[in-house]
Amino acid sequence: MNNGNRYFVLIGIILSLAAMFGRDARAQTPMPPKPKAEISMPPPIASQYAGVDSSKQARWTLRDATLAALENNLDIEIERDNVRLTQFDLFAARGVYDPLLKSEIGYTSQQQPNTFQFSGSNQSFLKTDSFTFSTELTQSLEKTGGKLELSFDNSRVVSNSSSLETAYTPAMTLTFTQPLMRNFKIDANRRQIRVAAKRLDLSDAQFRQQAIEIISRVQKAYWDLAFAVRDEEIKRDAVRLVEEQLANNRRQAEVGTLAPLDVVSAATQLEARRQEVFQAMNSVAQAENALKTLTVKGAGAELLSTRIIPTEDFEAKPIEMSLTEALRLAEENRPEMRQFALQQEINGVEIEFQRNQTKPQIDLVASYGLSGTAGTPAQVTDQNGVPQPARVPPEFIGGYDASLGNLFNNDSHTARVGLSISLPLRNRTAKANLGSALATGHQLDLQKERQRLAIEIEVRNVMQSVEMSRQRIAAARAAREYAEQQLAGEEKKFAAGLSTTFLVLTRQTDLSQARGTELRAMTDYNKAVADLQKAVSTTLSGNDIQIKSR
Repeated sequence: MNNGNRYFVLIGIILSLAAMFGRDARAQTPMPPKPKAEISMPPPIASQYAGVDSSKQARWTLRDATLAALENNLDIEIERDNVRLTQFDLFAARGVYDPLLKSEIGYTSQQQPNTFQFSGSNQSFLKTDSFTFSTELTQSLEKTGGKLELSFDNSRVVSNSSSLETAYTPAMTLTFTQPLMRNFKIDANRRQIRVAAKRLDLSDAQFRQQAIEIISRVQKAYWDLAFAVRDEEIKRDAVRLVEEQLANNRRQAEVGTLAPLDVVSAATQLEARRQEVFQAMNSVAQAENALKTLTVKGAGAELLSTRIIPTEDFEAKPIEMSLTEALRLAEENRPEMRQFALQQEINGVEIEFQRNQTKPQIDLVASYGLSGTAGTPAQVTDQNGVPQPARVPPEFIGGYDASLGNLFNNDSHTARVGLSISLPLRNRTAKANLGSALATGHQLDLQKERQRLAIEIEVRNVMQSVEMSRQRIAAARAAREYAEQQLAGEEKKFAAGLSTTFLVLTRQTDLSQARGTELRAMTDYNKAVADLQKAVSTTLSGNDIQIKSR
C-alpha cells in the first residue's frame, strides 16, 4: 500500500472514531425538556384569616387602639386593682384611731360562812348578789400620740352584811395618757399611716408606669400591624406585575416573537411572588393577634373575630427635641424616678420612727374619777332585839337615780397625776433598727443614681434611633424612586426588543424590595418615636390621654 492510500485509510479511521464517540456522548447527555406550550394563570389569592370574619371590620387610628387598651387591657386593670388594694391598706391603718366602745355585763351570787365578829350580820352566812354593767370608751389621739379612756361602771349589790341591803354604786373615770419623749411625734400607728399613704402614691406611680408601658407596646403593635397590612399590599402588587408580564410573554410566544422559555420564567417568578403573599398574610394575622392581645378584655371577646384596619398615616412627623430637653423631661416625668423619691420618703419615715424609739419612754398619766352611792337601808336589831333601819345618811337613801345624783354632784371624786418612766439601759434593738434604716437610705440613693444613669443611656439610644430612622426614610424613598425609574425603562426596552424577561423580572423584584424597605423605614421611625415618648414619659400627654388609677 502506497503512502497515499495509507493516508486516506488513517483519515477514515479517525472520522469513524469521532462519529462513534459523538453518538455515545449524545446518548449519555440528556436533552433539556421542552417548555410547556400552555401555562394557565393561577387563581386570585383570597384575603382569608383564621377565625376572622372579613365582613366585620374595625378601622382604627392609633388613638383608637390606645383608648381600647386603656379600657380593656388586663394588665392595666390588675395594676388599677393594686392601687385600690393599697387604698384599703391606708383606710385600715387609719382605723386604729376609730373610737372603741367596750361593754361588759355580769351577775355574781356569793354565799360564805359568817365567821367574822364585825361582819355586820347576825346570820350564820354572808350572802351577796351583785349585778354589774360597765362601759369603756377609748380614743387614741393621732396628733400627739396620747390616749383618752372614759369608763362608766355600774353595780347593784344585795347583801346581808352591809348597812345598805340594796346598794347602787356607779363610778366614772377619765384617764389621759400622753407620751412626752418616745412615741410623742411619731409612733407605730402614725408610722403605719404615713407609710401606707406613701405606698398609695407609690402604687399610683407604678400604675402610671404600667399604663405607659402598655400604651407603648400598643403603639408598636399598631405600627407592626400597619406595616404587615401594607407589606401584603406591596406583595400583591408584585404579583400583579408578574401576572401582567406573564400575560404579555404568553401573547408574544403565541405569535412567535418570544421563546416559550420566557413564559416559563415568568410563571416561575409568579409562583415565588404568590408564596411571599401567603407569608405576608400570615404576618398580618400574627400582628393583628398581638394587637388584640393588648386591647381585649379576655377570651371570647368580639374583637377577636373582627378584622382591624389601621388607618394612621405612615408619614413621618418631625420631632423637634434636643437631647438636653429629652433628658430634662425624663428626669421630671419618669415614673421610676418618682417611685425612688417615694421609697426614700418611706425610708425617711422609718428613720424618724426608729430614731424616736431610741429615746426613753416617759408618759404623763392623769385621771379624774367620780363615784356615787345610794340604796335601801338594811334592817338591824337594837339591844332589845327590835328590828330597826340601819343608820345611813339620808342623801345615800334611794334608788339608782339617787346614786347617779350623788355621782354627778362631784362630792366623791379622785384626782391623780404622775409620770410613768421606762428607761432601757442599752436599747440595742432600737439602735440596730435605726442603723438598718440609715443603711437602707444609702442603698436607695445608690439605686436611684443607677436608675438615673440607665434612663440617660436609654434616652440617648432612642434619640439616636429616631435620627437614624429619619435618615433611613430619605434614603429608602430615593431608592424606591430609582427602582421605579429602572423598571419603567426596562419595560420600554423589553417592548422594543432590547431587553429580556429576566431583566424585567429582576427590576420588578428590586422595586418590590425597595417599597418594602421604605415601608420598614417609616415603621421603624414611628416605633422609635413611641420609644422616645416612653423614654421621656410623654406617652400620655403627647397623645392627649388622661388616666385615673382610682
